[in-house]
Amino acid sequence: MVKNLSLYDKHKEITMKELSQREINEVNGGLLGLGLVFGGIGAALGTAIGGIVDAGAAAGGYKTNFKQSGALLGGGIGAAVGLSPLLATAGIGMGVVSIVENAKSIRGQKVV
Repeated sequence: MVKNLSLYDKHKEITMKELSQREINEVNGGLLGLGLVFGGIGAALGTAIGGIVDAGAAAGGYKTNFKQSGALLGGGIGAAVGLSPLLATAGIGMGVVSIVENAKSIRGQKVV
């Protein structure tokens, strides 16, 4: 799976090799898949907490999807614990965006 790419500089040719999946994981910090393991645990916890928030919002007459927000954010935090910065950044970022979207949704809903 090694593929060489060549870039030309004024003075020399620079050759780069395509990384294997193992090398990519090590660069990401996800050595031994810890980011995925802890990310899964965090996502499960976030889903549970989001479900509680959804139930509270439903009691107030609002429709929300904090389960998904919690899963994304929890998965990102878990990935950070598992030392996988790329997964952590993506999960936390998507979780925060999802929370903001839920907040906008609540503001747009009228309770009857």
